[in-house]
Amino acid sequence: MVAGVVWVVDTSSIVEVRRSVENTKKPHVFEKLTELVSQGRLVFPRQVLGELARVADPVGPDQQYLWAKRNQATACQNDPSLEAVKEVLAVVPRVLDPDKDTGAEEADPYVLAKTQDLRRDGTDARVVTEEKNDTPRKMSLRTAAGLLGIPSVPLRAFLEFEGIL
Repeated sequence: MVAGVVWVVDTSSIVEVRRSVENTKKPHVFEKLTELVSQGRLVFPRQVLGELARVADPVGPDQQYLWAKRNQATACQNDPSLEAVKEVLAVVPRVLDPDKDTGAEEADPYVLAKTQDLRRDGTDARVVTEEKNDTPRKMSLRTAAGLLGIPSVPLRAFLEFEGIL
Protein backbone atom coordinates (compact mmCIF):
# COMPACT_ATOMS: atom_id res chain seq x y z
CA MET A 1 0.00 0.00 0.00
CA VAL A 2 1.20 3.50 -0.81
CA ALA A 3 -0.07 6.11 1.64
CA GLY A 4 -2.00 8.85 -0.06
CA VAL A 5 -3.14 6.95 -3.13
CA VAL A 6 -6.80 7.72 -3.86
CA TRP A 7 -8.65 5.21 -5.98
CA VAL A 8 -11.60 6.23 -8.17
CA VAL A 9 -13.58 3.06 -8.75
CA ASP A 10 -15.73 2.38 -11.80
CA THR A 11 -19.00 0.45 -11.89
CA SER A 12 -17.33 -2.48 -13.64
CA SER A 13 -14.92 -3.06 -10.76
CA ILE A 14 -17.62 -2.88 -8.09
CA VAL A 15 -19.58 -5.49 -10.08
CA GLU A 16 -16.40 -7.55 -10.47
CA VAL A 17 -16.36 -8.24 -6.72
CA ARG A 18 -19.27 -10.62 -7.34
CA ARG A 19 -17.31 -12.57 -9.96
CA SER A 20 -13.74 -12.62 -8.74
CA VAL A 21 -13.95 -12.69 -4.93
CA GLU A 22 -14.83 -15.95 -3.20
CA ASN A 23 -18.09 -15.79 -1.25
CA THR A 24 -16.32 -16.49 2.04
CA LYS A 25 -14.01 -13.49 1.49
CA LYS A 26 -16.63 -10.97 0.35
CA PRO A 27 -17.53 -9.68 3.85
CA HIS A 28 -13.82 -9.00 4.53
CA VAL A 29 -13.39 -7.29 1.14
CA PHE A 30 -16.41 -5.03 1.63
CA GLU A 31 -15.25 -4.19 5.17
CA LYS A 32 -11.81 -3.17 3.86
CA LEU A 33 -13.35 -1.19 0.98
CA THR A 34 -15.51 0.66 3.51
CA GLU A 35 -12.39 1.47 5.55
CA LEU A 36 -10.77 2.95 2.44
CA VAL A 37 -13.91 5.03 1.79
CA SER A 38 -13.83 6.26 5.40
CA GLN A 39 -10.19 7.26 4.96
CA GLY A 40 -11.04 9.17 1.77
CA ARG A 41 -8.91 6.77 -0.27
CA LEU A 42 -11.70 5.11 -2.29
CA VAL A 43 -14.23 7.29 -4.07
CA PHE A 44 -16.68 7.17 -6.95
CA PRO A 45 -18.95 9.67 -8.68
CA ARG A 46 -22.70 9.38 -8.07
CA GLN A 47 -23.14 8.18 -11.67
CA VAL A 48 -21.50 4.89 -10.63
CA LEU A 49 -24.25 4.36 -8.07
CA GLY A 50 -26.78 5.24 -10.77
CA GLU A 51 -25.39 2.55 -13.08
CA LEU A 52 -25.49 0.00 -10.26
CA ALA A 53 -29.07 0.99 -9.38
CA ARG A 54 -30.25 0.50 -12.97
CA VAL A 55 -29.19 -3.15 -12.95
CA ALA A 56 -30.01 -3.95 -9.31
CA ASP A 57 -32.88 -6.27 -8.53
CA PRO A 58 -35.39 -4.11 -6.60
CA VAL A 59 -36.63 -7.15 -4.68
CA GLY A 60 -33.21 -8.43 -3.63
CA PRO A 61 -30.39 -6.03 -4.54
CA ASP A 62 -26.91 -7.53 -4.69
CA GLN A 63 -24.12 -6.91 -2.17
CA GLN A 64 -22.23 -4.62 -4.53
CA TYR A 65 -25.14 -2.21 -4.93
CA LEU A 66 -25.93 -2.27 -1.21
CA TRP A 67 -22.28 -1.56 -0.36
CA ALA A 68 -22.14 1.39 -2.79
CA LYS A 69 -25.43 2.79 -1.51
CA ARG A 70 -24.26 2.56 2.12
CA ASN A 71 -21.03 4.38 1.26
CA GLN A 72 -22.39 6.95 -1.16
CA ALA A 73 -22.50 9.89 1.29
CA THR A 74 -18.74 9.69 1.84
CA ALA A 75 -17.56 8.19 -1.45
CA CYS A 76 -19.51 10.57 -3.69
CA GLN A 77 -18.41 13.85 -2.13
CA ASN A 78 -17.00 16.47 -4.48
CA ASP A 79 -18.41 15.18 -7.74
CA PRO A 80 -16.70 16.70 -10.76
CA SER A 81 -18.20 19.76 -12.38
CA LEU A 82 -19.87 19.62 -15.77
CA GLU A 83 -16.97 21.73 -17.04
CA ALA A 84 -14.47 19.07 -15.89
CA VAL A 85 -16.51 16.37 -17.65
CA LYS A 86 -16.57 18.47 -20.84
CA GLU A 87 -12.77 18.80 -20.65
CA VAL A 88 -12.47 15.00 -20.50
CA LEU A 89 -14.88 14.50 -23.40
CA ALA A 90 -12.97 17.04 -25.51
CA VAL A 91 -9.97 14.69 -25.37
CA VAL A 92 -11.65 11.24 -25.27
CA PRO A 93 -15.18 11.61 -26.72
CA ARG A 94 -15.39 7.92 -27.62
CA VAL A 95 -15.44 6.97 -23.93
CA LEU A 96 -19.20 7.50 -24.25
CA ASP A 97 -21.12 4.61 -25.78
CA PRO A 98 -22.93 5.90 -28.89
CA ASP A 99 -25.21 2.85 -28.85
CA LYS A 100 -26.72 3.59 -25.43
CA ASP A 101 -30.09 5.22 -25.72
CA THR A 102 -31.34 5.13 -22.13
CA GLY A 103 -30.72 8.83 -21.55
CA ALA A 104 -29.05 7.94 -18.25
CA GLU A 105 -25.65 9.44 -17.56
CA GLU A 106 -22.71 7.14 -18.14
CA ALA A 107 -20.19 7.05 -15.32
CA ASP A 108 -16.97 6.78 -17.34
CA PRO A 109 -16.41 10.49 -18.10
CA TYR A 110 -17.25 11.33 -14.48
CA VAL A 111 -14.76 8.75 -13.18
CA LEU A 112 -12.10 10.34 -15.38
CA ALA A 113 -13.04 13.91 -14.47
CA LYS A 114 -13.05 13.10 -10.75
CA THR A 115 -9.62 11.50 -11.08
CA GLN A 116 -8.26 14.47 -13.03
CA ASP A 117 -9.61 16.90 -10.42
CA LEU A 118 -7.83 14.97 -7.67
CA ARG A 119 -4.59 14.82 -9.66
CA ARG A 120 -4.71 18.57 -10.35
CA ASP A 121 -4.88 19.09 -6.58
CA GLY A 122 -1.67 17.07 -6.17
CA THR A 123 -3.29 13.78 -5.14
CA ASP A 124 -1.94 10.50 -6.50
CA ALA A 125 -5.31 9.41 -7.92
CA ARG A 126 -5.75 6.26 -9.99
CA VAL A 127 -8.69 4.53 -11.66
CA VAL A 128 -9.92 1.02 -10.85
CA THR A 129 -11.76 -0.48 -13.84
CA GLU A 130 -12.31 -3.76 -15.63
CA GLU A 131 -12.98 -2.03 -18.95
CA LYS A 132 -10.13 -2.81 -21.34
CA ASN A 133 -11.69 -3.72 -24.68
CA ASP A 134 -11.95 -1.02 -27.31
CA THR A 135 -14.33 -1.22 -30.25
CA PRO A 136 -14.41 0.93 -33.38
CA ARG A 137 -17.19 3.01 -31.79
CA LYS A 138 -16.40 2.90 -28.05
CA MET A 139 -13.12 3.46 -26.23
CA SER A 140 -12.56 1.55 -22.99
CA LEU A 141 -12.17 3.44 -19.75
CA ARG A 142 -8.66 2.01 -19.37
CA THR A 143 -7.62 3.38 -22.79
CA ALA A 144 -9.21 6.77 -22.10
CA ALA A 145 -7.41 6.95 -18.75
CA GLY A 146 -4.11 6.15 -20.45
CA LEU A 147 -4.62 8.88 -23.04
CA LEU A 148 -5.27 11.34 -20.21
CA GLY A 149 -2.14 10.21 -18.35
CA ILE A 150 -4.12 8.58 -15.55
CA PRO A 151 -2.90 5.25 -14.13
CA SER A 152 -5.52 2.50 -14.05
CA VAL A 153 -5.66 -1.05 -12.72
CA PRO A 154 -8.20 -3.87 -12.54
CA LEU A 155 -9.92 -4.80 -9.27
CA ARG A 156 -7.67 -7.78 -8.50
CA ALA A 157 -4.48 -5.70 -8.75
CA PHE A 158 -6.03 -2.97 -6.59
CA LEU A 159 -7.10 -5.49 -3.91
CA GLU A 160 -3.63 -7.05 -3.85
CA PHE A 161 -1.86 -3.67 -3.83
CA GLU A 162 -3.93 -2.56 -0.84
CA GLY A 163 -3.32 -5.86 0.99
CA ILE A 164 -7.02 -6.76 0.96
CA LEU A 165 -6.47 -10.11 -0.80
